[in-house]
Amino acid sequence: MQFRIEDCLNQSKMTYYLVHALLIGALIGFFIVQNNPFLIFFAFFLSIRLLIFYNPNTSFYIILLSVFFIDWLRDMNLISSQFTLLPDVILAVLAIKVLLLKVRDRKLVRTPIDIPILLYLFFGIVSTLINGQHPITTLVGFRFDLKYVFMFYLIVQLGPDGRFFKRMFVFLVVLLLVQVPVAVVKYFIYGQGEQAIGTYAYQTGILSTVLPLVAISIFIGLYFYHKTSVYYIVGCLLFFLFSIIGGKRGFLFFAIALTLFLGWQVGLKNLVKVYILAPFFIFGFAATIYLVPDLRPAFEDPLYLINWSVSYETMQSKDDGAAAGRTAAFMKTNEILIKNISTLLVGFGPGSISQSFFQKYKGRLEDKIPIVYGRSQWVTMSLEEGYIGVGLFIWSFVLFFKVANAVHEKIEDSFFKAIAFGFKGIVFSFLICMNYGVIFRMDVSGFIFWFLAAAVFSIGKQNHLL
Repeated sequence: MQFRIEDCLNQSKMTYYLVHALLIGALIGFFIVQNNPFLIFFAFFLSIRLLIFYNPNTSFYIILLSVFFIDWLRDMNLISSQFTLLPDVILAVLAIKVLLLKVRDRKLVRTPIDIPILLYLFFGIVSTLINGQHPITTLVGFRFDLKYVFMFYLIVQLGPDGRFFKRMFVFLVVLLLVQVPVAVVKYFIYGQGEQAIGTYAYQTGILSTVLPLVAISIFIGLYFYHKTSVYYIVGCLLFFLFSIIGGKRGFLFFAIALTLFLGWQVGLKNLVKVYILAPFFIFGFAATIYLVPDLRPAFEDPLYLINWSVSYETMQSKDDGAAAGRTAAFMKTNEILIKNISTLLVGFGPGSISQSFFQKYKGRLEDKIPIVYGRSQWVTMSLEEGYIGVGLFIWSFVLFFKVANAVHEKIEDSFFKAIAFGFKGIVFSFLICMNYGVIFRMDVSGFIFWFLAAAVFSIGKQNHLL
């Protein structure tokens, strides 16, 4: 039998992992007996660290599961609040792994968004200095908007192959589809509204608009460019139902905009498929109007939707005149920022109007900004990072759209061609939803966007398309 040094090294490595796993198992048992949530989380963290170092790709499955389920489990008091930090902890451990690999290889992958992200950080620091803000508040503010940008870079540097992205994508679609039956069950228990919108945390109704837009973009991409299957049409209709259960009126307007955009992107080459798909979407729009109570009067008065939207979006608080609609919040933001050229350009500082989980207090300006509702991604980023920060963020969108368009046009694999097309729809959806909610500060939507961005860019890079 031939002796190979590699066999000894592999056996030594496996022995290390086995001993490590046994010790962690003993610690977990001891900490559970102690019934201390901090110790239990620490033991769980040790297990995750071992798994990540052994197989880094596993970490993204764990993060995806956590963003869909952990807040929900916490709200039901099944786990302690410390577990909500799991994505942050996993990304920190993964960063160590990536640094060890890249320091050894001395090769970093460049991406199209490197410059806008570096400029975003630079102007955030400038804003901190101008406003005399505490650095910790700035770091927490960066965490809000850049946590999953950081994940994007980790995925790109690790460079998983196409098989990983396909499996991860299927896993994501399964978790999206799981939300529909869960929402149906919760509807019969709690009724229509934000309390019945899937497995993520209570009172995050914005996601009952954003997630259907994501799913519809994906299914339309698969329908046109991977396989003409009725299942993809059914998938779209299921997410019309999902949003109807959530009762969010904004979905109707965003879904119509997305449909028109994707139809434009499809072009004249797929008119037959468009004609097949059109009746189902018309049915979905009609069902949304009829089954969401606040939209139903539109059947009698076509102008109702316009009048209602203007009234709802521009409303102000009766008590103090503070902005209470999204458009009113946007206008109030402009009014506040234009008083000073520095705040107009770089805002009041990252994290300055946001509540921090870590610091246990509200941002230094949160109670001083006269906006009681409608603090969307656009409003929040404008106040904290100014219009330079918002502009840099939108620049990243444009660059990602160009990447997705290039991959869609050049790649031969029909699956990834469909995903690239679907991602174009997702980029568009997130862009128009920036004035709808803080979509990049929500773990579910933040993870989905930046994971798919990493997948499309990595596939394009690996196939020498970019």
